[in-house]
Amino acid sequence: MNVTEVHIVLHRPRRALNLGGVARAMKNFGLSRLTLVASEIGSWADAWRMAHKAEDVLHECKQVATLDDALGDATWIVGTTNRERAGQRILTPRELANEALRKGAPTILFGDENSGLGNLELLRCHDVATIPTAPEQSSLNLAQAVLLFAHELFATQHEASGARAAEALRLESETDWADDNLLRLFEQKLAHALQTSSWSNAKREATAFSELLQPIRRSRPTRTEALAWLTALNKIVQRDSAD
Repeated sequence: MNVTEVHIVLHRPRRALNLGGVARAMKNFGLSRLTLVASEIGSWADAWRMAHKAEDVLHECKQVATLDDALGDATWIVGTTNRERAGQRILTPRELANEALRKGAPTILFGDENSGLGNLELLRCHDVATIPTAPEQSSLNLAQAVLLFAHELFATQHEASGARAAEALRLESETDWADDNLLRLFEQKLAHALQTSSWSNAKREATAFSELLQPIRRSRPTRTEALAWLTALNKIVQRDSAD
């Protein structure tokens, strides 16, 4: 893992001061890749003031309209929350950093300052991470949360032996993981197949389809595996159409 490749994505950020704090926290620990999705921040004046010696992070920051635009090339998406998540593995920042040595740099998704990430957004992630806190005050400021993840990633990379880090980078570079664009194509094909079956007749929760897909995302399939599933679904759809 190289911390410069870690991607921080802020979904619907609301406050310029927090944006500046995020940029400064990232700069403290060598991170630089930042994307804002559907930003609700107006003036960035406070962000520039807060981002002391981290102005370059703000200069290079990307702004996009949708999560699809931000996550398209991501192969390991980790959503952050302070809520319990049934069925999804919960990582601490340190566990995430240790896995990053083997899996490579993650895309870490943060929700807005008021409500965080919703259930559908978390189900889109391969893994979920939570910062352990005292129960009396479980919520963290957005910039504080980014800083804690950035610190653990930086420290873990710094402490890893040269041989261990080199081997992890070699294994990661040799594995062609399916990115979010390919997984969404698979999901669209599966949705089409299900809509033409009796599965669509039952009344289900709004999150039912995303929950059905979550184990596939959680397994983090390779590109070859995802394409095999996509080919199989294409055959199923074609047969149903012929019938």
